[in-house]
Amino acid sequence: MKKGDKVKVILDDEQTPDTNQFHGRTAEIVDIEFDDAGSVTGDSEDNFMYSLRFEDGEEPEIHFRRNDIMLLEEYRNKIGEEEG
Repeated sequence: MKKGDKVKVILDDEQTPDTNQFHGRTAEIVDIEFDDAGSVTGDSEDNFMYSLRFEDGEEPEIHFRRNDIMLLEEYRNKIGEEEG
């Protein structure tokens, strides 16, 4: 994923109860930062932290990980497959 990509926030209720207000919302990636989470998980993709701007202009002061978001196009395709 890259800056400017449109994403859908997909959060697990049990793992992220304090951020449930963001679940299901559409946003744009406005910044990408890095840390060393991949050294713990063994997956370098976990190093990416995404800052988002929601459609209403809100930019929460938290970062999202790749497992928290899905490209909007991929999300729409997945929902279409499940309905079809």
